[in-house]
Amino acid sequence: MALYSSIFTRKSTRKFTDQPLSGEALADIKSFIQTIPPLVPDAEITYKIVGPEEVKGMGIPKAPHYFLIYGKEQFLRNTCAGFLFQHVDLYLFSKGYASRWLGMLKPKEAEPNFIIGMAFGYPEKEEKRTLTDFDRKPLKEISEGTDSRLDAVRLAPSGLNGQPWYIIAKPGVLFVYRQKKINGLPGIMYKMTDLDVGIALCHLAVATEESGKNFNFGITKGAPGAPDGFLYLGTVT
Repeated sequence: MALYSSIFTRKSTRKFTDQPLSGEALADIKSFIQTIPPLVPDAEITYKIVGPEEVKGMGIPKAPHYFLIYGKEQFLRNTCAGFLFQHVDLYLFSKGYASRWLGMLKPKEAEPNFIIGMAFGYPEKEEKRTLTDFDRKPLKEISEGTDSRLDAVRLAPSGLNGQPWYIIAKPGVLFVYRQKKINGLPGIMYKMTDLDVGIALCHLAVATEESGKNFNFGITKGAPGAPDGFLYLGTVT
């Protein structure tokens, strides 16, 4: 699966060409989004594709296209958004496009229910990573127990590269936890750890499907106690 292999080589970019994607390419991306099962039933995450004249924000890269991602207040809203659009991020990379999550991006005109943005387009130059290029925490810092899918989770991107998740692996089940906040001064400003866990869950879902199994996420009773500073988020079976 192209999404799975993208996990191990993807790299976000700040440098895009000015060339817009064709109408056919944009239609293909929209069609792909329709195929992604939501993290939780009835999750309502919507989006717009806009140009640079419709966005603002400090330090955002100039790109021909941006996703503006929205969701009404609902159960695990931000987590569902991260889950859905990390699939898109991996898909774009698999097709030779470039993308970047943008926590500082805003619509030019304030809009209710806006969550986060993502730039995308053609990269100025093609970039890929090897496993040694990833700056990530070792598995022992973000998980307990053994499961081959955790390698894909470890490589998930996150705001401030905080990797604010913890997974306890038991036979046939993974218990997922979210860090309440990132410590220190950065944590005062950054409030999207729940979205980051959705990104990690996307990698877990893609790895699960690559193994030939079904990905199921829900809230269950009897989860092990949360590590200090974390909250139980859900269970993958």
